[in-house]
Amino acid sequence: MSDHFYQRSLFIFIAVTASVIAQDASFYRNLITFMIHNSEQNATLNVASDFTDFEALGCNSSDPFAIIVHGWKESCQTEWLVDMISNLSNVRAGCIYCMNYNNFSRHDDYFGLVRQFLPISEVLVEKLQQLENFGYDFDEGYMFGFSYGAHLALDSLRRFGPGKLAALDVCEPAGPGFDGDQKYREKCPTEAAKNVQCIHTSDNYGTNVRKCHQNWNMGRCGKSQDAAGPYPKGSHGLCPYIFNSAFKHDFLAMPNKQGCETKRLAPAWPKGFRMGYFMDRKSDVIGDLFAATSKEYPFFDNTFANEVNEV
Repeated sequence: MSDHFYQRSLFIFIAVTASVIAQDASFYRNLITFMIHNSEQNATLNVASDFTDFEALGCNSSDPFAIIVHGWKESCQTEWLVDMISNLSNVRAGCIYCMNYNNFSRHDDYFGLVRQFLPISEVLVEKLQQLENFGYDFDEGYMFGFSYGAHLALDSLRRFGPGKLAALDVCEPAGPGFDGDQKYREKCPTEAAKNVQCIHTSDNYGTNVRKCHQNWNMGRCGKSQDAAGPYPKGSHGLCPYIFNSAFKHDFLAMPNKQGCETKRLAPAWPKGFRMGYFMDRKSDVIGDLFAATSKEYPFFDNTFANEVNEV
């Protein structure tokens, strides 16, 4: 067969592949929506609409903004997420954008969802670009992600622009489907934002990787919680509930009383240093930190927190 035949075949293959990828991207854009919350109204849009007039929905580009990304089998109506929208609305101005990929996450096939990670993440990258085009200052931006959604937050921000966003908090980045994949283990979480705070509450569904600016190991070495109950509030699922509790209660850093394994122990921290949205991001505290949790809501236990290692 001639070289011309091979060249033509290659051209057709590339053209068809590009067409499939484009259709695939459009498929995800149409089925993933963003709920936009402000003090006066809620609205729901998808990326495919290419709607960028967020001002018409009560958003102002001069205000701060926040993004929340849920986990597997969840949506923007999940209990902890509704509470988080309320908590964030009380402490910061501006619109809150909730990424709702429930059309994919609601199914029982978790590893099927993992296989769709990149196109779902790409939709979030496109939303970040829309928000930048609208005129938002990413130094006034905040993002929170839980479990599978934590990986979406980390991945999309790294690809959108390393270090652009001011603050990212992730609860229990999922371990299954990610820890065993070298390409995810090699990526550096700290590239996702100027400050990346990770909260760990389990050793079964949460990652074993500890590479964030601050790695909070809650309860029993970040491996289990005394308050853990049936799904969805096992040790893994409790993480966003504990994070929400930290809006009103202080989960203070404490010495490693349990002798938990650590490779990056934070050597010191200032008095009052705490886990959560209000953590002092201007401090120089880097590494593994520990905070106690209790068996009952509101989950905090500061019995040993007065034993501080001051910077």
